[in-house]
Amino acid sequence: MPNHVIVSTLNWSENSLEKAVASVAALDFGQIDLGLHEGRAHLNPSDLAAGGASRVAREADRVREMLARRSMKRVSALDVDLAGDAAIDLAEQRRRLGAACDLARALDVDVMTLATAPWGSALVQEAERLRQLLPVARDRGVTLTVQTPAAQVTAAVDAVLRLCELVPGLGVTLDAAHLLAGPNRGADFSAVYPLVKLVHLRDATLEHPQVPAGTGQVDFARIVGRLHQLKYSGKFVIAYSDHVPTTVLGEGSTDVSENVTRMRDVFVAAERGQGIVRTP
Repeated sequence: MPNHVIVSTLNWSENSLEKAVASVAALDFGQIDLGLHEGRAHLNPSDLAAGGASRVAREADRVREMLARRSMKRVSALDVDLAGDAAIDLAEQRRRLGAACDLARALDVDVMTLATAPWGSALVQEAERLRQLLPVARDRGVTLTVQTPAAQVTAAVDAVLRLCELVPGLGVTLDAAHLLAGPNRGADFSAVYPLVKLVHLRDATLEHPQVPAGTGQVDFARIVGRLHQLKYSGKFVIAYSDHVPTTVLGEGSTDVSENVTRMRDVFVAAERGQGIVRTP
């Protein structure tokens, strides 16, 4: 398995972490992007924060043991939602983020995707929040990024660029599927490439944010080619979340495992089509 292609545990968000890790291992992948989404999957940032250093250490040991038992390599990224559907103040956000970053440090993870405010929120207000959170991650050696999901304030290219301008040091987790199906409506996103620290892989159309790989409109060859030109050295995360409906348009399946495998094959073929060949 290519070392740069990993799998999100959020593909199995309705299952336990143990089952999610087992599902990744069954597909012969050795690395995960671990979900810490409050109230949903797979670890609650609030629990980490409440338990302090001892809870962080226990969870790090538990995750490492899960991976070692299946001869898997490591956690390579974290995907974090600090609040879920709740409203929490900035002090509590900083506390939860600190605990999540302590877990990242314990697992030797250096990049974290952080959920942002809902689409339509004031960008300046979100920038101020992120300016307060960024040092929490930076002081622990973790690069903080924002994703481009359709439901968040970062769903359009202009918003992402402006947010990163307002919050120096902030990176981007690129999800081209959401830039196609969300408010960005497929507009050019090439200006985002220099800011990319992590990439999420899924296919989509203008109408559907998640379709079987190879049946949508995401130009994976163009994405990998451009990132290769920029000497991108980060991971590519297969992200077929069971929280997002997979729409089948004539072929393919809604099965998560089948879509993960299919996305891997489409992505590797796109790399080879660009003359990019990597060793396992």
